[in-house]
Amino acid sequence: MAETVILDTNVFLNVINREEPMFVSSSGLLDLIDEGRVRAVVSTVTLAELSTGYYGVGDEKGWKALLLHLLSSEYYRVVDVDVNVADRAGRVRAETGLRMPDSIIVASGLLNDAGYIVTYDEELNKASSHIQPITSKDFIEKAT
Repeated sequence: MAETVILDTNVFLNVINREEPMFVSSSGLLDLIDEGRVRAVVSTVTLAELSTGYYGVGDEKGWKALLLHLLSSEYYRVVDVDVNVADRAGRVRAETGLRMPDSIIVASGLLNDAGYIVTYDEELNKASSHIQPITSKDFIEKAT
């Protein structure tokens, strides 16, 4: 069975904005997900953060295409903020001092069996007592 990860928003942003040096590995990870070799959890917080960028540059068509892909792929699970996620996020924030959006992303992964949070945000190292932070580059090296 494929490994499950929760994706931080910056993995998508690395690809959308072609941010080097993370673009290649983040794009490679998204390819592994699309191939079914990795399963990904995506929080609705990430969707809100991504939609802001698309709407900000007037690219509603691009946003709708990405959203449709995430919602229709069997390899992505989009997780709503429900009572269980909110409760776990509160615990994560209290124990780590992470900002609430990051706590919600972590909680979404924890409640959906993610073994890692894939991120380039060093702040998420605070969550290492809950879930293992890893870069897309390091995850790809580990998985292949």
